[in-house]
Amino acid sequence: MHRLRMSQQERAARSRLARLVMNRALIRATVNVRRVTCGKPGCRCAQGDRHEALYLVCSVKGKKRQLFMPSAMEHEVRQWVANYHAALELLEEISEHAWRRLKQRKEKGDS
Repeated sequence: MHRLRMSQQERAARSRLARLVMNRALIRATVNVRRVTCGKPGCRCAQGDRHEALYLVCSVKGKKRQLFMPSAMEHEVRQWVANYHAALELLEEISEHAWRRLKQRKEKGDS
């Protein structure tokens, strides 16, 4: 569809999506914080005060996959996940514009 036929809101959403996808990393996953024991007998986790461990988790073709994330990468990886969700929201907004446009065409009898 030609950009001139789109509403200003749809053009803006498409521009934001393009900038997001072109300039930022994104990943479909969830950051999962787990409490784990390291196995060292004298460690505090052996007494019940477990360590926090970060995992990136997602499902691919029905199978769960996970990746341990060093705590130094937490902020960056959480931003990638947030970018993915922002892209999804923009896609939903663009889809809603297309839905309305198609509905209007149908009501006018355009084919």
